[in-house]
Amino acid sequence: MDSGVREGDEISMFYDPMIAKLVTHGKNRDQALDVQAEALDRFHIEGIQDNMPFCAAVMDEKRFRSGDITTAYIKDEFPDGFQGTAPTNPQKAMLTVASAYVHGVLTQRAAQVSDRMSPIEDVREDWVVVLGDDYVPIELELGGGVASVKIGKKTHTIVTNWVPGQPLLEGVLDGKSIAVKIAPQTEGYLVRHRGVRLNVLVCTPMAADLHKRLPEKEKPDLSKLIISPMPGLVVSVDIELGQSVQEGEGVCIVEAMKMQNIIRAEADGTVKAINVEAGDSVAADAIMIEFE
Repeated sequence: MDSGVREGDEISMFYDPMIAKLVTHGKNRDQALDVQAEALDRFHIEGIQDNMPFCAAVMDEKRFRSGDITTAYIKDEFPDGFQGTAPTNPQKAMLTVASAYVHGVLTQRAAQVSDRMSPIEDVREDWVVVLGDDYVPIELELGGGVASVKIGKKTHTIVTNWVPGQPLLEGVLDGKSIAVKIAPQTEGYLVRHRGVRLNVLVCTPMAADLHKRLPEKEKPDLSKLIISPMPGLVVSVDIELGQSVQEGEGVCIVEAMKMQNIIRAEADGTVKAINVEAGDSVAADAIMIEFE
């Protein structure tokens, strides 16, 4: 890996967004891409947004692997932007096993806290892993860096040196090397692999049943807001307060990554508030314009 920055450097939004470059090689394109994908699985960055999930997802994309691409590749393949990828069945199994192992280790560790009022109990074996919208019953057996996780009729074996606090679980699953990024959340874990990003819960069967009964939280209506998709500089605001705007109409221009991006309304509406003006710097997800 080649890094273009040093510890303590300040990176403004006007700086070239590439702060590090990862280069891999192999006997042919496919082999080099395989190595790149495995390296990205193990590449961990904190504190800033990065494009590693996108890069990792592209490594498995059929057209990219063929080499039949142009500078319009991203626009052609991701016209609505990159929203992550759905996990394949092998990825679901891997993330289920990794999450179960981490939860088992943490549960076992908590059970061995000293000066307990209740006796130390063995970690239970039956759990349900809530992987996105999937509820996966499993049986877990821990054994000091080795664990077996039974999913349905198939038993998977994982061997790893992972310890609590590490953001990356590396190991061998069913004889194959894996690397999963996993971070604790207020509820459950955030797991990532290639372009997959999922919130995961590992709970008792009773808790899983109760979790299914929770009402689904309504998603906020963002159609009445114009939100900056990236950090940038407002070049122009092309609407006025009280103006009626049609879906798809350009409302402002934001310059980012050396390009000018026309920001368009996602629905018909009347301009209620304009929170920016030409020359302003905006952060990603900043609310620039509001409609009523």
